[in-house]
Amino acid sequence: MEVFELETGDGSGPRAGLLRLPSGRTVHTPLFMPVATKLSVKTLDPLELKGTGTTTLITNGFLSHLEPGTDVIRRMGGMHTFMGWDGGLFSDSGGFQLIRRGFNARVTDQGVHLRSPFSGEPIFLTPEEVVDLHVAHGVDVGMVLDHCPAYGSTEQDILDAAKRTYEWAKRSKEHCLLSTTAETSPHDDMRVPLIFAITQGGTYKDIREENTRKLVGLDFPGYGVGGLSIGEGKGDMFRSLEASTSLLPPEKPRYFMGVGEPVDLVRSVLCGVDIFDSVFPTRNARHRSLLTPEGKENLRAGRWKGVEGPIFEGCGCTTCERYSRAYLYHLFKAREPLGPRLATVHNLHFMQTLLTGLRKLMIESEDPGRAGPEETIQRIFQGFIQ
Repeated sequence: MEVFELETGDGSGPRAGLLRLPSGRTVHTPLFMPVATKLSVKTLDPLELKGTGTTTLITNGFLSHLEPGTDVIRRMGGMHTFMGWDGGLFSDSGGFQLIRRGFNARVTDQGVHLRSPFSGEPIFLTPEEVVDLHVAHGVDVGMVLDHCPAYGSTEQDILDAAKRTYEWAKRSKEHCLLSTTAETSPHDDMRVPLIFAITQGGTYKDIREENTRKLVGLDFPGYGVGGLSIGEGKGDMFRSLEASTSLLPPEKPRYFMGVGEPVDLVRSVLCGVDIFDSVFPTRNARHRSLLTPEGKENLRAGRWKGVEGPIFEGCGCTTCERYSRAYLYHLFKAREPLGPRLATVHNLHFMQTLLTGLRKLMIESEDPGRAGPEETIQRIFQGFIQ
């Protein structure tokens, strides 16, 4: 089965494609995935997610292994069934937890020593175990364990992390080949997920390019670009992104991890990125920040009180179709749970509409970046409004 098919574009600029998942689902790219770290996108159920145009989610395999536990997930039929989600499902490895507070992570060449955020118990996580978790959970795409150094790390630390990331990816690939077949997994009737590698190298162009070349040599079915959007400036972020995407094979899907601001998504698509995930739209929704073609609207502003009309004219989300700005303002002021829920519906619908619009421009053989990113966003939503 051909995993990824380009419908337009190549490796040097914006592209639209089809990603075929092991579960039989096919999803369109560019693709944005809401984050379901604890097997739930905060405030929304699967039907509401589908209503926003969402086709694929990303979970965290490591945290899910700790709670509710891999045995529970397997007994319930895998993550799709357990979550009640019939779309695509990616799973991160837990590598990002290496730079998060509370995990007390200590990295060695063999794996990662850390403590459970739930019980405080010591844990040793290896690249091989991460592959086994993805298989046992029955996800569509699993990310390898990588070493993501914190922003501000020294050049030597970043070089060491990149080398370790490559060695772990090599071990992951070998383990996947040894312990699985093309059609079935060692875990009952679970299908084998696609395993994606992750490029590292911080903002050091030479380190990132060397790491990318070596990972491409391992021939994974897809590649994530990691270690960015963690504190560096936008200029450094996009220069580093291009250092990786310029070397990734055009026939493989490219996933820019953790990036979700609308302007950044447009710029990244122009760099040839296919897949994104971020808590940006959902977290902003819970903090009264709503996405519009002109930028973010702060719902705390008193000018929303008693105002008729939707968040912005022409928005097709169910929140804008049914409720006024005045009602949203009231819900947040009254601290009603419905407020964040309706705001989350709107923000996710905005993100999916944005990427659908970019895809439409590319399929129609137009250059989505002939104007700046801000102008491109407005152009897309004007097209949907008209």
